[in-house]
Amino acid sequence: MTLDALHHEWQTDKTLDFSAPDRAITQVPLLHGKWWQLYTHERQRYVSLKQDYDTLKRQKFEWYLGRMDEDERKALGWNPQPVRIVRQEVETYLNTDTDLLPLAGKVDVQELKLKFIEDCIKHINNRGYLIRSYVDYLRFSQGA
Repeated sequence: MTLDALHHEWQTDKTLDFSAPDRAITQVPLLHGKWWQLYTHERQRYVSLKQDYDTLKRQKFEWYLGRMDEDERKALGWNPQPVRIVRQEVETYLNTDTDLLPLAGKVDVQELKLKFIEDCIKHINNRGYLIRSYVDYLRFSQGA
């Protein structure tokens, strides 16, 4: 699911109907379950992307240092490293590597999605308190 799709989904779920507090309370566990399902799905995708990124980064690290196994290098279709780079400079090359950057971007977007979903879940968890405060306010304002 894209970040825009998550935002659109939240637009429909974020509204809290104070005109029917009993219905709003019954919606809390349903929304909680829905957003936890989204979270676990996106978390699995994040773990997979992170593993792919870490694997590629290790391969690139070895390639930049000139320590990559010839069979592995050929299987990946990479040319031999023309210049041996010292260990202290490898991180600079990794940060701008054209194979790593797209995958790093996907990992970053996935982290944003997880953070957004976590915030939505926190808001849903607080709904019970909001509803209770509203009911208490109604009682107070009506002199009960």
